[in-house]
Amino acid sequence: MTRTLPNLVRQHRLELNTIMLVTLTSMVFIYPFDNHFRFTLGIAVLSTLLLYFPELPAVRFTIACGVCIVALRTAIYFFIGPEELDDTLFRHSPAFLYYVIFGILFKLLSIRTFIDNLPVAVLLLTLTDALSNLAELLLRPTLQPVSFDLILASIVSAGLVRSIITVYGYVLLKQYHAFVLEQNQLKHYAELTMMTAKLKTELFYLQKSSQDIENVMERSYWLYNQLNHNEDEAGNRESNSASALEIAREIHEVKKDYARVITGIENILKPSSLEQFMNLSEVLYIIEQNVRRYLASSNKAISITFDHTEDFKTGRHYTIVSLLDNLIMNAIDACGKSGHIRVLQTTSGTDIVFEVRDNGCGIHSQEIALVFQPGFSTKFSLQTGKISTGLGLSHVKNLTESLKGTVSVSSSIGKGARFMITIPREELIIREG
Repeated sequence: MTRTLPNLVRQHRLELNTIMLVTLTSMVFIYPFDNHFRFTLGIAVLSTLLLYFPELPAVRFTIACGVCIVALRTAIYFFIGPEELDDTLFRHSPAFLYYVIFGILFKLLSIRTFIDNLPVAVLLLTLTDALSNLAELLLRPTLQPVSFDLILASIVSAGLVRSIITVYGYVLLKQYHAFVLEQNQLKHYAELTMMTAKLKTELFYLQKSSQDIENVMERSYWLYNQLNHNEDEAGNRESNSASALEIAREIHEVKKDYARVITGIENILKPSSLEQFMNLSEVLYIIEQNVRRYLASSNKAISITFDHTEDFKTGRHYTIVSLLDNLIMNAIDACGKSGHIRVLQTTSGTDIVFEVRDNGCGIHSQEIALVFQPGFSTKFSLQTGKISTGLGLSHVKNLTESLKGTVSVSSSIGKGARFMITIPREELIIREG
């Protein structure tokens, strides 16, 4: 399979970075016998990386690590020691054989294929480590008087310890990878849910507008019939009838276009069997993550808490997201640079209640009756000179009423505001079983 240039660049970067990591960690070591032979941490790191990155070529990678490690040791001891370069290189070069043998055995024993069976993986890694160490010892000068049994026991013990560290490190890396992947998926799902909720809101208003157009078209057609059958004193009956009919035709064309748009959006948003329902706790979590990302990006010192007394399953999750998101964004604007917002779900008889409270600037008593009117807004941008559209709370009111619910607000200047949405349980909760 031909690899593309970006993949080759990524592969070379991976190999270079991992070789540097193994080389540096190889400087963490102990001398078990004399000042020539050593056990290093680098081999545990090398083994872990070989298992975690299957694209790393075992033989080439370990040989490259061996070359870099011998070069680093030679350079360090040459500059800080009294030996000549030849003597220093001769003293450290046997370690190169260790990495050659290790890479060959790692590939021949196909250790990667046994990673799901951890005891077997530990056994094979221990065997590979021990045989590589024995091969290195064959090139070493005569050791201090040490029994072969002690040497073998030390080599096997070190191999076992490093193999256990390797497998444990591999498992931790896999778990961390799974955690990061899960977090990315949750973030993506939250963003997708927020986008879908906004589309659902727009679809609601398209459907509402379509019904309004239908009513206007019926009245226009009724006017056409009236004009067509009644005497017109000015003698313009025919002209007026034609104009009324033309209006009805144009509105009908608009209605057909709306119908096409609505059908298209409904097909796009048609939920699968897995996403038809969500628990309220999941909905609140998605909203919370979205709000916290917004607050972090806007550098506002605003805290927010979410509480719920009942974790029910609902098919109206997109509507709940739209309702609470609008109220929370209003609360953030009211708080300014700092403040606290609380989002709460409670139960009142046969109703589900959502509350959004803030300790922001509050609302004038004479404005409370107007806040849900389309176009009413007190938000003004000093930078652009534009006033807000004032549609957020109007959306909240219309969406709430579409679920046979009510929305209310209580507030006073300087003491924040409290918005409360009350919706009948049967409109929200899915009965299982």
